[in-house]
Amino acid sequence: MIAATLTRAHILHVAKNAPKENDTNIGLVLSGLHMFAAPGRGLAFLGEGNVYAVTGLAPMWDGVAEAWFIPTKDMQKKKIQTIRLVRRELDAAIQRLKLRRVQAAVRSDFVGAHKLAKFLGFESEGLMKRYGPDGLDYERYAKWNL
Repeated sequence: MIAATLTRAHILHVAKNAPKENDTNIGLVLSGLHMFAAPGRGLAFLGEGNVYAVTGLAPMWDGVAEAWFIPTKDMQKKKIQTIRLVRRELDAAIQRLKLRRVQAAVRSDFVGAHKLAKFLGFESEGLMKRYGPDGLDYERYAKWNL
């Protein structure tokens, strides 16, 4: 498995192969692809002709970015390998981009996403009621580069 620079083709592949609950996220990434796939900020995790997941760091302002992650159904085949590569690449990007804070919003009912955020070193900052574009509750996570 490799990490490759994110392209529109990767997002379109994910749109066809992601779990239904990610439809809102895919739309947001497509509409802001120029920001989400800025050089060094968006990655696709590929192997054996599959896109297992896409992720990135959307800049907010100097030193701060919003992390996002969208898995595909194929990720289950390479779940541990994908998640380890995501952690390695995320940490490398945080250092390379000199980010002091990276945050992420996780839908409250995405149990697996909460586990992933914690595995990646994020800490919960609390519940954001009716935050998402879908009107649902989200939890804010963040990690700091000290």
